[in-house]
Amino acid sequence: MNTPTDIPADIHIPSAMTKSATQLENCARQNPGSTILLAAGLGIAAVLIARALTPATPRSRAVHLLEDIQERLASLAQQSAQAVGKGVDSLDELHLARSFGKLSRKFKNLFH
Repeated sequence: MNTPTDIPADIHIPSAMTKSATQLENCARQNPGSTILLAAGLGIAAVLIARALTPATPRSRAVHLLEDIQERLASLAQQSAQAVGKGVDSLDELHLARSFGKLSRKFKNLFH
């Protein structure tokens, strides 16, 4: 434990600071598990902040661009599939088999 006697005599530290430091050190000694978890959490937060503040590299920009292209192509494919489905449904409603059957009979009758 750091005591005021360990501090060189030429450095003046207010008594409120030494009291707070002593209380903090006592709390850390009484709760070592919580202290370790708090230090780990602060470390993770510092890393996340540092990563968020670093400029994007060309590789990460390219990855984001490719992900965006993939999402847009997927939505375009989905819209296209829906359009084709609607087209097939509308063709089914036209009853083309019957219409072509009538046309083919008329065509055959022309040559007989």
